[in-house]
Amino acid sequence: MIRDDLSDRLIHLTRGSSEDPKKNREESVGNLISILDSGALKGGNGFIKGGYICACFSEAPVSKLPYIIANSVVHKFKYSPYGVMVEKRWFYQQGGRPVVYGPPEDFDLLPEEMKHRYVQLHLGKPYDIDFTWEREWRLRSDSLVLDPATTTVILPDRIARDVFSDRFGAKWHYLVLSDLGVRISALLDD
Repeated sequence: MIRDDLSDRLIHLTRGSSEDPKKNREESVGNLISILDSGALKGGNGFIKGGYICACFSEAPVSKLPYIIANSVVHKFKYSPYGVMVEKRWFYQQGGRPVVYGPPEDFDLLPEEMKHRYVQLHLGKPYDIDFTWEREWRLRSDSLVLDPATTTVILPDRIARDVFSDRFGAKWHYLVLSDLGVRISALLDD
C-alpha cells in the first residue's frame, strides 16, 4: 500500500540565519549553491546535544514539505524550499540513521556511538519540547559527498530551476515543488 506520509527519500532543506525573510531566503539559496559547488553537504552541530557534527535530513515526503517549512517559521528555524534529496537506502548505507527521541535522561543511557542521534522529547509541564515533526535522520560526519547522479535538487519553482540550470547545467537533477502542486509561494512572498 502506498501512503502519503512515508517516503523512501530523505530531504535536507537549507536555511539562513537572518531574521529578515528576504535576506534569509538569499542565505538559503547561497547555502544550496555552496553544497552544489562543492558536491558535499557539510555537517553541522546546531541543536545537536553533545556538539556532534552531523549531516541531517528529514524523511518527510515532498508533499509534506509545506508543513515542515511552515512549522519551521513558527519555530524560527526558517527552513526554505531549497535543498537536496537522496534515497533513504543510500543514506542508511552511509551510516545515517533516524534520530532517537526521548527525555533528557535518555541521553546518558545511549551508547557513545548513538549519542549523536539523540533529540530531546518532553511532553509535560511547564512546556512541551517536541521536534518529532522534523522526522530527522542523522549521519555523524564532517561532510557528506553527494553524487549528482543520485541526488535531486529541491527548488520552489521554475524560475529557481532556470537560475540553477543556468549555473549548473545538467549536472544535477531538479525537482520543482510548484510542478508537483506543492504550494509554498505564500512563504516566499515578502
